Amino acid sequence: MNLSKFFIVLCCISFPFFSSGQIRFSETIQTSKTATNTEASLFFIDFWATWCGPCVYASEYLGVLQKQYPDRFYVVSLSEENPEVVKRFLKKNPTDLAVAIDYKGETFRANNTRTLPYGLLLNANGTVLWKGSPTDFKQAHLERFLKQNTKQKDVSKVLKIQKVKEEVFKADYIPSKTFEIKELKHETFETLESVSRGDYLVYKGDLKSIIAKEKRILKSQIQIAPELNKTYEVYIKKGSSSLFMILEELKLDLFHSEIQGEVLMLDLSNMTYWDTHQIDWGKNTANYLVDDTQIQADNVTFEDVMYQLASVLNIPIVTSGGTADQEVHDWQIHHRFYNLMQTDLEDTYGIVARKEQGNYKTYTIRKKTP
Repeated sequence: MNLSKFFIVLCCISFPFFSSGQIRFSETIQTSKTATNTEASLFFIDFWATWCGPCVYASEYLGVLQKQYPDRFYVVSLSEENPEVVKRFLKKNPTDLAVAIDYKGETFRANNTRTLPYGLLLNANGTVLWKGSPTDFKQAHLERFLKQNTKQKDVSKVLKIQKVKEEVFKADYIPSKTFEIKELKHETFETLESVSRGDYLVYKGDLKSIIAKEKRILKSQIQIAPELNKTYEVYIKKGSSSLFMILEELKLDLFHSEIQGEVLMLDLSNMTYWDTHQIDWGKNTANYLVDDTQIQADNVTFEDVMYQLASVLNIPIVTSGGTADQEVHDWQIHHRFYNLMQTDLEDTYGIVARKEQGNYKTYTIRKKTP
């Protein structure tokens, strides 16, 4: 197995998601152990991470499809993590799929990959045929696209390999305190990066995004001067409340007020809960699978899953008729079609949802007065 560092360039001149027309990888961890043909008609890019439980399940699902169609279908699982982390993970959780590392997250950013797992299906010309959560890509889809795309190319011509200079990957940083924060002066993030690393939750992003995540509200509900909205890396020991520590460390105050606007009002008068046995992705995995149609959550509080729902709908959520508990539950909520979401919430959890004009909180971040 060749473990040298590579750029793997996927020819996709007609692929509109990349300004350069290329998908960049930086290391091949392994080639496919299942694909039997050197030529393929369809290529599936499986965006994943070792910490993402739903991603591991999605990769296993794609592995089944790969075994069923080994001659004209080629799957590459792509992570932007430290390659040593991925290699250690694969020793304990082997896969027959091809596995590669993204070059500095370029492919993730070029695709605006905000949620995992995520996948792209391309034909031999590099045209995107399908995108979404890999588990939504069914056998019927694959058979239809195979009939429509008969042209084949050798994998070596579609996945062109070019060696690059050796890169040194540092071991994952392990904090020594319950809470640590440092400014990232020369980095920017389009979306907040939030990962679980051992006993810590790690944020990378602008302060507005970090505070919004900690308050479980939309970014639009937070006002902050541009000069205060710097980029940070934050380490928070799980179970700790970091909002106060962030504000104290940066010498900031947080003020709240109420404004009126369109909200999603949730009536909790007759609310019921799922238990924690409806979904089970195992220990030390991500809690969410958010795709184009639904939110699935394993062992998550009402507050946390409603934060995810508000984010995908881009509307503040307000509750009435009762108070939700603070226990963890499993969840599966449709969000793509409003009427179906309403029915889903009421039939499954007894929650009545309606859009209306209402009051919701907004927050202002200011520098502490001397």
